[in-house]
Amino acid sequence: MKSLAEKGPARSDATAKLLLLLARDVLPDHLVSAVVQLCDQVSDWDEFFCLAANNASLPFVYKHLFTLKPKPVPEALMLEARLNALGRTIRMQKLTAAMGVFHRQCIAPVKANHTYMKGPALAQQFYRDPALRTCSDVDVLVAESDFAKVAELAFNRGYRFLLDPVIGSFVTKADDMSFIIRHADVISMFDQDNIHIELHRYIEKTTPIFPVARILRESQHLKLGNDTVNSLSTAWHFVYIIYHHSRHFWSRLHWVADLHALMSHSSFNMEEVLRLADEVGLLPSVQAAIEFARLTSQPDEWEANLGNTPSGIFLDACLRGLPGDSAFELESWDAMFLFDFGDQWQFDSKRKFLFWGQSALRRLQPSVDQYMHKPRPRAMEWLYVAENIAALLGNLSKRIVA
Repeated sequence: MKSLAEKGPARSDATAKLLLLLARDVLPDHLVSAVVQLCDQVSDWDEFFCLAANNASLPFVYKHLFTLKPKPVPEALMLEARLNALGRTIRMQKLTAAMGVFHRQCIAPVKANHTYMKGPALAQQFYRDPALRTCSDVDVLVAESDFAKVAELAFNRGYRFLLDPVIGSFVTKADDMSFIIRHADVISMFDQDNIHIELHRYIEKTTPIFPVARILRESQHLKLGNDTVNSLSTAWHFVYIIYHHSRHFWSRLHWVADLHALMSHSSFNMEEVLRLADEVGLLPSVQAAIEFARLTSQPDEWEANLGNTPSGIFLDACLRGLPGDSAFELESWDAMFLFDFGDQWQFDSKRKFLFWGQSALRRLQPSVDQYMHKPRPRAMEWLYVAENIAALLGNLSKRIVA
């Protein structure tokens, strides 16, 4: 994230400090006085609630302010926030219900080796009030041996498979369906209520980091209504969300709340988390995120850390992303390493070339984008690989010349 300084200063006024203090499902007693004091300093409550709504933290904000009832908060805005938060809560309940239906219809019938992650699974597993956690979709990792079975069953059950997200087209032809099942890293599908479900082969974007077989093997049971599903273990969930949330530059405040929810959960084991992070090469990121979580509760320390320490870099990014419009995140992607890391300090430096090589091998595989641009019969799909090899060699030559 070397280009952060070029994007303007991180916001650190009373509004920013209050938003980060309230971004958690449980507000500790020792933070109450700081919250009340900051409420006296907020100059624009319309802006405050707008930022909370855009940044996926409104349910947390409303809950804590309703409990504390600080005088400076306008009643009319609190009423509006209540209605908005209620709508998000209802949406979360629908997502959780859709997760249960998908499991009963598509995972359980074929006894697929699976594990749910992020979203409703994380909320149900670690939040004291799961409905507070805003979500946009349901994510499930499925073993390669069961991937096709689950996908075909879902398609036959009426789930619509997204083919081209740019124009919003869906799979209608058998050839398209066959290609996606065989080559897509993640299949995006929608149920009859337009709930988004993502079926994953891997849980990272481009760099093979997480051992799928081991993660599936070490998953733990999660009670979901009358169903019992598998979800990432606490340690794996924590390491994974740090990879995921830092990849998105902490640009949503419910991701900050995730840190607090997991770290305060009875199953959280710091020693195990650090050991797993070290094993997969993400120890620097995990250590930075743990300190970043602490910094969110210590606004007096922000000035000394912003952009100067690993945790301060995460905090800096989070504060720049407060508008919640994705502009900062999209601009920041240009400087990423392997499209997975904001900067190379975030992982074990000894794995740099290993990560690059593994990422290159994955990118050699045929992609849905290639297929959409130039559909080929199955017997000719090797040409996609040839094109990817040529593109990779071209990029290498440019780097060598530069």
